[in-house]
Amino acid sequence: MMKRASIALAVVLAAAAVPLQAQTGFYVGAQVTGASLSYKDAAEKLDFGSGFGVHAGITLGSSFGVLANYDKNTLGSSGGDTELGQWDLLARLGFVGVGPVKTYLTGGITGRVAKSPTFDGGVGDYEFSGTNPTAGVAAQVFVTNKLAIDGSVLWTFGKFGDTGGYNASRVEATGSRVSVGASWYLLGGK
Repeated sequence: MMKRASIALAVVLAAAAVPLQAQTGFYVGAQVTGASLSYKDAAEKLDFGSGFGVHAGITLGSSFGVLANYDKNTLGSSGGDTELGQWDLLARLGFVGVGPVKTYLTGGITGRVAKSPTFDGGVGDYEFSGTNPTAGVAAQVFVTNKLAIDGSVLWTFGKFGDTGGYNASRVEATGSRVSVGASWYLLGGK
């Protein structure tokens, strides 16, 4: 009995370790996101906020891909909500693949805009924008040859370049995002 169980376990583990064929092609999708934004030296504290996003990308084999992404989030605070929009252009490098799961290391640039009625104790129409580096990790679980469930965690670093005349050293902000969504491969597949 123990021998049969060991053989069965070995067969299951071997099957799980066989990578799925490389997914190559053009895909589009959508996701729900959660985001945070932390200003370096400002008194403004923002809550983690929810939102949505859309993406499109191309994957070339199992090693390399490019992803264009847009996320829109609302971050709450005691002084009013901050609207945060972020555009990404990210390179994706294949990391580990096991069965239908493929993981990626991601990196690239993010253009972001934050709009708020308050900032650092002041009241007004504040709008900060800039382009900053982004890095993170992502995973796809292939449900069919064309459909994948996606998940990612991204971090964006740096100062907002356009601060509307506000003291730029106080508008250095680190952002983080978590997303879960789906991608549909329009062209290509296994």
